[in-house]
Amino acid sequence: MPADFIRRCGELMRPGRPIEDRLRDFTNLVGQFIPGSHASLMLFDRESDDFFLRATNLRLPQNQQEFQFGAKGTVAALALREGRPLTLSEINRTAGSQGRGEMMFLPLRFGGEPIGVLAVESVSSGGILKDRADALAEAAAMLSDAVGTSLREESTALRMTKIAAINEAGVNIISTLDLGRLLKLVATTAGLIMEAESCVIRLFDPETGRFAIREFQGMKAESEQKELFRMDTKAVTQLLKGAPSVLVRDVSEDPGWREFAGLARTMICLPLKNADQVIGTLSVFDKFPLKTFYPASFGIEDLATFEKFVRYCEKAVANAITFERNEKLKSLDELTGLPTLKYFQERLLHEISRAKRFRRRLVLMICEISPKMEGGEPVSASRNDAVVRRMANVFRLALREYDILARINDRKFAMLLPEAEDGKTSAIPRIKKAILSDVEEMRKKTRGISVDVHFGHASFPEDGDDHEKLIFKSNLMKA
Repeated sequence: MPADFIRRCGELMRPGRPIEDRLRDFTNLVGQFIPGSHASLMLFDRESDDFFLRATNLRLPQNQQEFQFGAKGTVAALALREGRPLTLSEINRTAGSQGRGEMMFLPLRFGGEPIGVLAVESVSSGGILKDRADALAEAAAMLSDAVGTSLREESTALRMTKIAAINEAGVNIISTLDLGRLLKLVATTAGLIMEAESCVIRLFDPETGRFAIREFQGMKAESEQKELFRMDTKAVTQLLKGAPSVLVRDVSEDPGWREFAGLARTMICLPLKNADQVIGTLSVFDKFPLKTFYPASFGIEDLATFEKFVRYCEKAVANAITFERNEKLKSLDELTGLPTLKYFQERLLHEISRAKRFRRRLVLMICEISPKMEGGEPVSASRNDAVVRRMANVFRLALREYDILARINDRKFAMLLPEAEDGKTSAIPRIKKAILSDVEEMRKKTRGISVDVHFGHASFPEDGDDHEKLIFKSNLMKA
């Protein structure tokens, strides 16, 4: 009988059928071999120190097919750690008892590494006989090889799938130059590849000198997001102090992170670099493997996978930041820092459309300045630039915060005054007065140079209802 059991186990473990079918048939065969018994195969996850139920002949409700529990302090963990079968048997049976309860824990190892435990629970009149226990031990060895091989294949397939996904996503990521769209793509892709519930992206803000949150993807409520951001801030601080990465396997087990227990179980945080300079950070929280409803822990392999993905992200983000900076420079005048003609034309069309929609007035004003020397000789380039910069500052101070100012050619400035309900009676005279006052002050303090100023303006809708009419009317200059 034991020999027949061993033979049938060998047949079941042969490759050719899905591993799930083979494991289910194996536990059913054990139940038949040991009368009145139930068998369960529990796989061990070294990263989380948890056992996962992989196969059993117990009857479980459909919603409880996924079962996980901590290994610490369990008899199964003892059998696995010491690499020896353990048997638990009743010793104080009451008189007249018709059954004897026993449990066997058979460790499974593959390639010298612990992979799981076969647990057999039995109720019989005389207990598990020695020859059957020996046969179970031999069958467990066959099971170890089959499960170990399957896990290695699954791990390899998953790793290759993720690498392929990273390479494919990397092409799309690197080709995306719009920074806002890129960050959304990175956050979404990071969540999918890393099976993460939440993702936080920060970028360095040169104006504030801080790493500001630029993108968040996740299911956390708003109240939890603040705490998650605080957890992320702690990880980012460690990176900025020189840590190459931050990997928290289990928040509740790590003294340095225990304050966040209940918020997230696990996280990985990596820097985004450009020429060895940190330009941002990318963090993922809570790993939810396929078909599970509870978070697992990120491990060393996850960190290595994430690093591969981050290498693409670094190049893409650096390219997008450079592209965004160059686009801004194209739209800004180098001398004054004001928007150029191209930007101003787009805003003019937008403001005219807005004025039509809300039935508001709009004033377009153009000012031309002409620096000249009193003796008639040409103005030097340095003096001309100084006058232009000074006049640009005068315009800025004279306008409201929401008015639009641009330098549209070497000596012309254009101003848009939205919602100027009384534009012709107050706004324009006020701006003219400010400009002429500064020109007069400049003439008094700067000997030998003066500035001629000419103005033109047009009001929507009185002077025209489209940009061409407004531009034509405002270019009719007056002193």
